[in-house]
Amino acid sequence: MRGKDTPLSEMIESFLVAKEAEGRSKRTIEQYTTYLRNFERWVGGGTVLKVTPEAATRYIAERRRRSPTIGRLSAAILKSFASWLASMGYLATPLGGSVLASVKTPRHDRVRQPYTDDEVRKMIRVLGSSELRTRARDKAIVMTLLATGLRLNELRELRLADVHIQRPIEESYLFVRAETSKSRDSRQVRLDRIAAETVVAYIKDWRPDKGDAAALFLTEEGKMFTSNGFTTYMARLGQRFEAAGIANWMAHRARHFWATSAHRAGMSVFDIATEGGWKDLKMVQRYTKARPFEELQRLPTPLSSVLGRAIS
Repeated sequence: MRGKDTPLSEMIESFLVAKEAEGRSKRTIEQYTTYLRNFERWVGGGTVLKVTPEAATRYIAERRRRSPTIGRLSAAILKSFASWLASMGYLATPLGGSVLASVKTPRHDRVRQPYTDDEVRKMIRVLGSSELRTRARDKAIVMTLLATGLRLNELRELRLADVHIQRPIEESYLFVRAETSKSRDSRQVRLDRIAAETVVAYIKDWRPDKGDAAALFLTEEGKMFTSNGFTTYMARLGQRFEAAGIANWMAHRARHFWATSAHRAGMSVFDIATEGGWKDLKMVQRYTKARPFEELQRLPTPLSSVLGRAIS
């Protein structure tokens, strides 16, 4: 019977199986595996009794010195693991709670700003002036991120069959499959004219002989990007942008730009959450701060819009 003497490695494996059964994404399971196995090595193995507030706090502090983001994620995953241990009755406080309930998740004060309109225009110029063989693919990837707000893994796992180029082209859209999304829900995402045209050009250039089931965006060798390979590729794009004066290129900031721009264009937080694949409106509200007063002045006031319709 499992209990406090059960090896930590065995408990981690059971936790991973449980999370997979819950339907967590492949990417999430990979993160759980990496962070929990790192913790196991850090404490030197042993039994599940190694999961203590003292050990967790020291481990999180060490990880946070490397990166605030890594520190926060380490804390979140360890606390999730401890909550599961308590719920299963394997390791808990005398009252049945998590042994890591008192462990605080580190604050992350860095505010990630969306790209400015000028930075986006500069990105387009950099990609348009490229003489690299991968020019069509690079432009299609960046424009798709900016135009749709897809998460990085959602973009990586897009298939050719998920791209729906319509006539008129402004009605084009992408289909995000549930198994590739963090939200575990499928959804349709509009692909505006500019982004759709870059995708069409890329498909004609790179993808004339590939089946619909194959990945949309391929490596130079014609293969699907691995998760690590796609991250490395994005870092190379970031180096090119940085040379042009655009700092901190990352897919998540492109997602932030999309959400902010959608709000500026008049979309409600509910519509943004649906199209962006968020289940929690609080996440959307982090990206959609109040619109600049100068933009509000260009809109009809609530009263004038109502009276205008009534009078006409």
